[in-house]
Amino acid sequence: MTLIRYCLLAGILLYTGIFLIQGATTGAVLAASIIGLLILLGIGSTLFISDEKQLRKVEMILIWCCVLAFAVYGILVGGGFV
Repeated sequence: MTLIRYCLLAGILLYTGIFLIQGATTGAVLAASIIGLLILLGIGSTLFISDEKQLRKVEMILIWCCVLAFAVYGILVGGGFV
């Protein structure tokens, strides 16, 4: 694995620990912690894709998910919901 993959794996492990601690100590954020863990597992699974074509497809899906999440957040803030 390259240095970038090691850094990503370290960040994923760090945030997994944070989600686990927050979910265990604060019951109100348990659902958000579970969702965060699932997202991190999805992102972490891309580290082990060896097929270049499939990796590009997964990366494009993740990029568009981020773009859409920011767009939805902007609409919610603009509408006064957040």
